[in-house]
Amino acid sequence: MMLLQSCNNFKVRETVEILEDSVTHYNVALRWAMYKEAYSYHYSPDGKQPQAKLDGLEEISVTGIEVTDKIINTEHTEANVETTVTYFLKTQGTIKKIKLNQKWWYNKQYKQWFVDSPFPEFK
Repeated sequence: MMLLQSCNNFKVRETVEILEDSVTHYNVALRWAMYKEAYSYHYSPDGKQPQAKLDGLEEISVTGIEVTDKIINTEHTEANVETTVTYFLKTQGTIKKIKLNQKWWYNKQYKQWFVDSPFPEFK
């Protein structure tokens, strides 16, 4: 019984660590203008990727990303991640912020977290 509980604790810890890594990689991709890489995280549980306007994103410069809240369900299969993204349009220079409330979900087959939310719109 003790071995089963230990194994379960390891799986939970591994799943949470994968979430941390996924959110970090996603945010790094946004921060350094690797928008196609960030977009690759956007899939719904039924395998569909939402439409996104990736053209024109070269005019966006992300200056900061702050995760403000992260809540994982008890099954460790879904998480709500709230993030504030600070950016500016290179043609305008005005600092703007958007708040993202993203629903992440865990794909057990691929051992990967994905975002079931639209790709951020920088306006």
